[in-house]
Amino acid sequence: MDQLIRQRIAAQPRNWAAQVGIGLACGVLATLVRLFLAIWEPRGIAFVSYFPMLIVAGVLGGARASLTCLLAGLVMGSYFLAERTGFWTVPPSVAPALMAYLISGGLIVWLLELVNQAFRAEAESRRQEKQLILELQHRVKNTLAIVQAIARQTLHGHADRSLFETVFTDRLVALGRAHNVLSDASWREVTMPSLVQRALEPFADPTTGRLVLDGGPVALGPDLIVDLALCLHELGANATKHGALSGQAGRVDIRWRSVADGRVELVWKETGGPPVTPPTRHGFGSRLLSQGLSRKAHPQVQTDYRPEGLIWRAEFDVAAGAAST
Repeated sequence: MDQLIRQRIAAQPRNWAAQVGIGLACGVLATLVRLFLAIWEPRGIAFVSYFPMLIVAGVLGGARASLTCLLAGLVMGSYFLAERTGFWTVPPSVAPALMAYLISGGLIVWLLELVNQAFRAEAESRRQEKQLILELQHRVKNTLAIVQAIARQTLHGHADRSLFETVFTDRLVALGRAHNVLSDASWREVTMPSLVQRALEPFADPTTGRLVLDGGPVALGPDLIVDLALCLHELGANATKHGALSGQAGRVDIRWRSVADGRVELVWKETGGPPVTPPTRHGFGSRLLSQGLSRKAHPQVQTDYRPEGLIWRAEFDVAAGAAST
């Protein structure tokens, strides 16, 4: 019975005309039932047959249907069933019955709407839960693929086991930090400032002036967040080991701006560090910085190894990584 009611509430029409039609039909049916009962019981409560039909109307059509049934019952019950002294005039003795019907019927309509809201809220909660489970399965698969790629590429570039463990662990921590940002935002959109600050926490304190962040609250989707977090971690690690953050005088400017509809440019610029020389070989870090952003974002990435400091520039489509609702 409970499941049947849930199904009927879920199938309630959203069109107001259909809801009103259901209410009128229930009112007419209640009137016919009461007229039929009047063959054996001409006297008695005139509106008795309308109360169960209010419930039926509320389950089938919602609050508008039950309210329509209530008003239809008032009109048809007063005309066909209640005693009258004239065409529409009812005697004072009938007024308490009308008032009792309106109060009782109104209470039923209100309670039915509460039940409808509770069932709708539960159905929406189940729908969101199912969507979150599907989203989680998708994220777990993506995460496992990323971990596998990190392990394979890191192992390929570091034959020494102890060095591999250090680099691999650092990159997993960066991946975990990106997922923490997503968890804090309930796997919805995250802004660029919060991502950059969280990704660069291990390397420098922004309050010291060595990290300069400049840009608006650009919204990023989950896929793009993980990619950018890994790239920023790689940039921060390189700057700490070989670049601007390896000494006391260096600093890093991270700036982002909108360059077109749905596209953003992110620039990482190092100054004040030791002279930069291009790498002699391209390992996982170099490939990550050049190819690490999702193809869905249509990225355009450029890494410039200037002697005065590394510049990494990436332009991408933030809408491609936006979370679905």
